[in-house]
Amino acid sequence: MTSSVQHLIDVAAQAAVDAGRLIRGKFRGPVTASAKGAAHDVVTEVDRAAEELIRAALLAAAPHATVIGEEDGRGAGPVSGRDDGPVWAVDPIDGTFNFVRGIPFFCVSIGLRIDGCTAGGCVYDPVHDELFTAADGAAFLNGTRVPAQPAGRAQPPLVLCDIPNAGRPPAAAETDLLAALLSAAADVRRLGSSALALAYVAVGRADLAANADVYDWDTAAGRALVTATGGGYLSHPDPLPTTRQGAFVAWAPQHEMLGRAVGDALSHDCLEEKV
Repeated sequence: MTSSVQHLIDVAAQAAVDAGRLIRGKFRGPVTASAKGAAHDVVTEVDRAAEELIRAALLAAAPHATVIGEEDGRGAGPVSGRDDGPVWAVDPIDGTFNFVRGIPFFCVSIGLRIDGCTAGGCVYDPVHDELFTAADGAAFLNGTRVPAQPAGRAQPPLVLCDIPNAGRPPAAAETDLLAALLSAAADVRRLGSSALALAYVAVGRADLAANADVYDWDTAAGRALVTATGGGYLSHPDPLPTTRQGAFVAWAPQHEMLGRAVGDALSHDCLEEKV
């Protein structure tokens, strides 16, 4: 029997795939982009169209839900603070700057929270046609269950981390964190999509993902994926806000010590400069 959470994630997954088809059809075509803040933080008409498509599908399935989208805010649904229905966190294109520049690393991200707790989510990579989903404590990639990762001996980690962030001078704490990761023999890579970075940790392609200057819609789905496969996740604050930026770190089981150390650094140093 399909659970209510699984049903909602199935709806979200179909919406993500439908939106992904729209996005893929516009990729490397003429697209108008405008800056939202820093020059690298952009939005396009494709983001807005994809979010509208997703919002309509989610509310058709659960009219009492709240949909918090990156581009158009809350839209229809209950006011902030009510917990009597599902809460969706939607990023129609996580990695818009990559999308605009023709770099095939971006995704649709839809996270589900019920009664204030992460319940599931989906991340869809439209270029590579990969659909990552999580519901009821299980994660899947294109319909095949992703096994829980073992907590064996830690190897030098592959870290997906966009810190220091582009668009502003780096904080001393951020450069110190990057130096510490490199000193720990970590292979650090900047890819430009927190949601895909989290999905990659969940399926074992990376060992740790961390970023500052992120919002709830950037990580809500990826958090469900990582924890469903036995990994860990921390954010500051928890959950991440939608009105100001926060920070997160997620890790595979064998890198819990490093993950918690990065979480402490983000909590004690990076966020102090944002409050």
